[in-house]
Amino acid sequence: MQLLRTAVFLLFCAASALAATSAHPPAQRQLANGAPSVDALLDRLLAALAARDEQGLHRLRVTEHEYRDIIIPGTVKPGAAPRHVDETTSLYFWRMLDQKSRDVGYVMLQRFGGKQYVRKELKFTKGVREFGGYKALGEVRMEIADKDGTQETLPSGYIAEVNGRYKFIGFNFNS
Repeated sequence: MQLLRTAVFLLFCAASALAATSAHPPAQRQLANGAPSVDALLDRLLAALAARDEQGLHRLRVTEHEYRDIIIPGTVKPGAAPRHVDETTSLYFWRMLDQKSRDVGYVMLQRFGGKQYVRKELKFTKGVREFGGYKALGEVRMEIADKDGTQETLPSGYIAEVNGRYKFIGFNFNS
């Protein structure tokens, strides 16, 4: 009888942990103010850079809530249960991503800010990956040209797609 009570208790704890990571069913999860397409998101990126709009640039990224409640739990194989990560660890991962994205955003504004660019070509160097809670497209490499026709490559990071809405997970120049 004690073994049965222990098993029921453990099942209850496991179910509670899963419920805590999934306050909203996957079909209801959304990226607030996400772009309706990759093209729209990239147009917003170029507009923010042209305007040297640092806040606008960072609005194109997932929020702390979206990262901790959608991206982290959803980074599992399709059909798998959401990943449970404790509060301290998820906050640590968010802060690392946020700081790196702010640093890279600053570099992007210094290098590409204040100029009007047109998109020429788009590459996803890592392709598209399906996860349990979202789709990741990346690493984004956008070939752009200024008004004089000078072409450059604008690296930016991974894009998340959740229920037809798009945002950058974070800004990254690494790969």
